[in-house]
Amino acid sequence: MKQLHAGMAVLCIAAVLATTTVGGSAGATEGVYRPAAGIADADYSVPYYGRVWNDRSWGRPHGPEAAATARAQYLGAVTAVERDGTDLGLSFAVEDQSESAGYVTCDRRGDCHDIAVRATPEGLLYLHAERNTTDTRYWMMHLADFPRRAVELSATDADSGLKVYREVTVEPPPEAADCEDYGGDTPETFTCLFLRELLPAGQAADANEKRLRRRLPRLVQDSSNYRLVFAEEFNGTPPAADANGCRDGLSTLDSAVWNYADACKNLDSRNAACGNVAGGAYMMGAAGPCSSRIIGPFGFTGINTYGNLHMKYGYIEMKYTFNADVWPNKYYNFTTVLYTHGQKLRYLRDRYGVEVHDWEDLLKQTEVEIDIFEHDNRKESASQNANWDHHDEGLTPIRTHKWANYCGYFHWVGHVDIRKRCKPDDTFTVTRGIEWTPRGYRTYIRVRYHHNYLTIVPKDMISIELRHGGTRQRFLSSGEKDKYFEYLVPGDAGSLLEQAAVGHVPVPIALSSWGYLDSANPYIRSRMKFDYIRVWQPENHYADMEPVYQ
Repeated sequence: MKQLHAGMAVLCIAAVLATTTVGGSAGATEGVYRPAAGIADADYSVPYYGRVWNDRSWGRPHGPEAAATARAQYLGAVTAVERDGTDLGLSFAVEDQSESAGYVTCDRRGDCHDIAVRATPEGLLYLHAERNTTDTRYWMMHLADFPRRAVELSATDADSGLKVYREVTVEPPPEAADCEDYGGDTPETFTCLFLRELLPAGQAADANEKRLRRRLPRLVQDSSNYRLVFAEEFNGTPPAADANGCRDGLSTLDSAVWNYADACKNLDSRNAACGNVAGGAYMMGAAGPCSSRIIGPFGFTGINTYGNLHMKYGYIEMKYTFNADVWPNKYYNFTTVLYTHGQKLRYLRDRYGVEVHDWEDLLKQTEVEIDIFEHDNRKESASQNANWDHHDEGLTPIRTHKWANYCGYFHWVGHVDIRKRCKPDDTFTVTRGIEWTPRGYRTYIRVRYHHNYLTIVPKDMISIELRHGGTRQRFLSSGEKDKYFEYLVPGDAGSLLEQAAVGHVPVPIALSSWGYLDSANPYIRSRMKFDYIRVWQPENHYADMEPVYQ
């Protein structure tokens, strides 16, 4: 990256800001020349949490590097001003950009690369990093302290030979409130910039909170203290069908909350959308075109709230229905998770003086993966994973498991024994809830026709696993795992708190379908339909609870 050349900066200003003499034509004898086109906007901001592209994104080296239908993929769209009724076919590019303190991304091996601003010919600005390893794990990043950068853009019309320039500024995201109180690269600034909760305003304004509150399970505080801070009911009306008969229901989602792609750009062999909103629900399906990890705007079919909604503590509940028709002998799953990619923050710890010596340090500064469920064909697991990618030496990774098996000679979570084999046309409707507090988790499940109400998962149905070096180490015995549980009311099983891998870092919501289906699995057989996702938080945000750092 180089400093902008002084002569180019002069050309940039002249090409965009010059005006024509009033009443005259754009000729040299009558006034200052005004080009037929210019670049309008001068300032762009990177998102708080965004996509960083590389030369082999999605495993498709010749594929597009940014998509206008998925706004999480790019930081801004260049607006051109075409004057005097001209209609030009402009192509955009980044010609140069200033050096700065830099912002790097690192893969798991510790190889780090500078991030640069690039533009697609269509004028989408995006962030790019060279990659010389095969590791793809740095593709989503927190960008809170991205440095301000001067970028020289060009717009070219090949037919006329016109080429104009403008210097624009690419800036960090809007500052978090009060972060300036800390100043400098301190651990407090790190916490303020990166580990802050983001909740959208007004998302639950139309909900009947009083009615919904009566349905809540027995939470830590009295239900009257909880307020609905987010409610996604998936009840938007999709637009008219396109030429192929597809209606892009994802466009009904609030882009201030959700990151998503055009539903009609990702179809199976029967022209069914891999993910869509229709009939008051969000549907995602599993098929070769839908669930390969190298296909789709997020690497798989899904939607997420990265950079828009991040929650820390509270009760999250969702209701979903799935069918038992599966592609045999293939691994794929549906997942709902509270999770980002925490290793991206790990590379900034040294810069801000953040040290991790024990579990308390880790859980204060690193996210925990909270799996609301991971559904593998006809069974699913809810879990919490701490230190899941084993980056911090000396800390043995730990995670929990709560299983629910829907077909076969297994048991439901909650001791409901169905003892049956599923038929392809069988469907199950499940309500899942997780209360996440500073002192632990409470996991609830209700399966229609098997539970009358949301049932808390009891201690003896919760497994705790220690892991080492990325391989399974062992499950703790009943006596060994006792220290990871607490009863708020001694002897009351309904007051249980799970205290393994208790996280204290805000995380977004992600729903996805992925796996190892291919061309032999061309159409959707397995579908999952979501009726709603709701987030509740108590008025005092659990301020009366002392955190645990097991």
